[in-house]
Amino acid sequence: MKRLILLTSLVLSTSAFASYTYVITDGMDFGGLTLTGTQSLLMTGGGGDSLGLLGSSSAVIQGTAPYNQQIYPSGGIRDLSVGSYAYLDFSGGEVYEIGIGSYATAVLSGGEIARIKTTQSAWQYVGQPPVLVPNPHVEMIVKDWDYNTITKILTGIWGNDSLFNIQLVNIDGYSPTIDNIKFTIIPEPATLLLLSLGGLLIRRK
Repeated sequence: MKRLILLTSLVLSTSAFASYTYVITDGMDFGGLTLTGTQSLLMTGGGGDSLGLLGSSSAVIQGTAPYNQQIYPSGGIRDLSVGSYAYLDFSGGEVYEIGIGSYATAVLSGGEIARIKTTQSAWQYVGQPPVLVPNPHVEMIVKDWDYNTITKILTGIWGNDSLFNIQLVNIDGYSPTIDNIKFTIIPEPATLLLLSLGGLLIRRK
């Protein structure tokens, strides 16, 4: 089994990965890993029990091994926490829970996520006199979505046409997690075609 300790010496010698502090690929498993300061991570495989992002750290997660909660560590990520001013870009892989707090932000565009919880305010005052406006910390890039206010389950379609079914968890004293999510809709190809044809017609007039 490859060990995370060997990670830096193995991958930072290649220019493609030189901008990342850590790179985790297939076969690399870890128990717990916490990024601090301006450390960064690229993950395309493997997995571990817990991954924490603190300070102004960042992680780009494009894939993991399949998640199996019966084996430790097992691929995928059980607990992915993002705090302080950290940033997460999650586009693939399997994770049990993503927790986002403090001033951290995240962009989610794919993968299998069982649960999301946020401990943040989804609103902020701006202007003079102050006006309360939305300030979501999580962006989800999707083709479609639906939210059940009773079960608090978020379902929908990622941009790659895979489905998601995510349990949203609310924490007392913070905004409901659904209020802390901004949805960016990817138009279907047919919609894009119609929009482009409409633009051509407008220009001809």
